[in-house]
Amino acid sequence: MRTMSILLCLAVSYCVSAQTSVSELNRKIDSIYKTSEIAGFGVSIMTPDQILYQNGFGYADIEANKKYTINTVQNIGSVSKTFIGIALMKAIEQGKLNADTPINDILPFKIDHPKYPETPITVEHLATHTSSILDTEAYEKSYVIENTVVLDKEIYTKKELKELKVMRTNKTYSLESFLKNHLTPEGAWYKKSNFLKNQPGDRYEYSNIGSALLAHIIEIVTNTPFPEYTQKHILDPLGMNNSGWSDESIYQGHRASTYTETGNIIPKYKLITYPDGGFKSSIKELSMYLQSLMRGYYGEDIILKATSFQQMMSAKLTKAQYNTKKELKDNYGYFWEVSPSGKMGHNGSDPGILTLMYFNKEEKVGAIFFMNTSLEESKDIIRSVQQIWNEVKEFKKDYINTLSIGE
Repeated sequence: MRTMSILLCLAVSYCVSAQTSVSELNRKIDSIYKTSEIAGFGVSIMTPDQILYQNGFGYADIEANKKYTINTVQNIGSVSKTFIGIALMKAIEQGKLNADTPINDILPFKIDHPKYPETPITVEHLATHTSSILDTEAYEKSYVIENTVVLDKEIYTKKELKELKVMRTNKTYSLESFLKNHLTPEGAWYKKSNFLKNQPGDRYEYSNIGSALLAHIIEIVTNTPFPEYTQKHILDPLGMNNSGWSDESIYQGHRASTYTETGNIIPKYKLITYPDGGFKSSIKELSMYLQSLMRGYYGEDIILKATSFQQMMSAKLTKAQYNTKKELKDNYGYFWEVSPSGKMGHNGSDPGILTLMYFNKEEKVGAIFFMNTSLEESKDIIRSVQQIWNEVKEFKKDYINTLSIGE
């Protein structure tokens, strides 16, 4: 009975401590928000099996006075690429392709490096951003404003007007047509400079178009549209019922408006190369996703085999591929940032949004941050995000220290 009493006291003591920490974190983050230029944002901190903290701040829609909550849905930017990584590993498990499969063995059209046509671009090259494919200015054609809008010159800055006018005049293409226009000699935007001077496999160079190309390859080998494939193998098994690649897949009442760094609303837009940055989700549902990936990494077979998680999240790049003699501070798996310090995950930034999704493999604690405001060059917003993320890291540190004391 004495032992049980001691354990009960410790449990009660920890619960009180945790509540105090949550309350203090709320206070600190709210204080940062009130002095920032951020419209709204959400924060989530979790272990593989427990949500330690989750809250929203500010507004999902300022004009409608709609608060930003844990259920608010917004684009997550390049964090979307982690879904390509999981879809790739699922397709490999199904025997549809391998990491070393040349992409021209799959594609109905041919993509070759103009300077090194004899060196095949492989699936792994695309998954690790070593394919030699560059985004270039033509990539901006991927951003298309969904509806006809009038851009008020009295509201937007010159820079904002310029960017929004480009998005408004961009045409809609199928993903395949967009890729062919950029990457095949017959394409409307094709240039030899759409590729690095280095041959495939030699250099790391982050590529959105290369990422979208791999998603299209997965569509081909599985004979399933990418949204349907990820719905079946990721979203449905995890119960992510208000997340997806289109407006039709989410409840519009939870959709966040997005804002420029000066506080002007950004018209709704879509990405033609949607797999590289067009996924829509909430802090609540993406936390479910990250928790499942953490459990998978630690050996539980969830949506993928444990060995597939390990393969996807293991460092693949060399110093030579980064063209550096220094120690690598960051590395890359299959669409996963992998740091020697143990940090793993991805971030994303697009007009009107910023997202961070990371966990530490040693600490077994993860965190997510969503924001419905452009980061751009605003020193105030950058500073505010840094302050919020630092508070998140302090909370995680306190939690880990509490566990150590308990041991």
